[in-house]
Amino acid sequence: MSSSLTLFFFFFVFTFLYTTSNSFNITNILNEHDDFSTFNKLLSETQLASTINSRQTITVLVVSNGAISSLSGQPTNLIKKILSLHIILDYYDQKKLKNLSKKSVLLTTLFQSSGQARGQQGFLNATVTKDGNVLFGSAVPGPDLNAELLDSVASLPFNISVLHISSAIMIDVKADNAPTGSPLSPVSSPPRPAESPNDDDYEYDEPPPPPSFAPRAAADGPSKSADSDNGVSRINSLPALAFTLLMSSIWWFMA
Repeated sequence: MSSSLTLFFFFFVFTFLYTTSNSFNITNILNEHDDFSTFNKLLSETQLASTINSRQTITVLVVSNGAISSLSGQPTNLIKKILSLHIILDYYDQKKLKNLSKKSVLLTTLFQSSGQARGQQGFLNATVTKDGNVLFGSAVPGPDLNAELLDSVASLPFNISVLHISSAIMIDVKADNAPTGSPLSPVSSPPRPAESPNDDDYEYDEPPPPPSFAPRAAADGPSKSADSDNGVSRINSLPALAFTLLMSSIWWFMA
């Protein structure tokens, strides 16, 4: 019994040490590089740093202080969405990106998994050029691939890869700021004006169209008789039948 407990204890310790040795902290990684201090600060302010650290496999595309200055003054929720677009839910280092079997692929980001992305906003387009360079851009049709892979900041295969890119990858701000109810209004509003003219035509045109009065005529005539034959007569016949059976039973008993 003691030997089993000893084996279990060593197994637990080994598992704990192995897990701890493979954990990572994006804040500590970026703290070693002063050029990414703004990006690192924004990750902490938007609480994305803790989200990154909770993942087992992740790739973070970081931007230098000068290139991330365009986000200065933007709302916090928008900054969080933009930074989420720089977090790929898979492991990609320089070698893996440059050896892509397809020269252009779509990568799923943390922004996509948040459920707030619209259309292709939550995906990145990664393309390998003829010169062997890797370019990133939003998968939304239109924007250019303007973020180039420069170098690797840190990597822990196959848990985390931190890659330095030339510029921030932006999202479509107009689409992102559109009211949530606006896409639904064109769908819900047209039927209302379409129904009202038709109702007026049926009510005021002379002679009235058959659809408005045919059901009434049917209700006054055949449908009533049908109800009487099929429903009322059956209901009325049940007490009579029961009474007849009761009287027959009494007569048979007395006899």
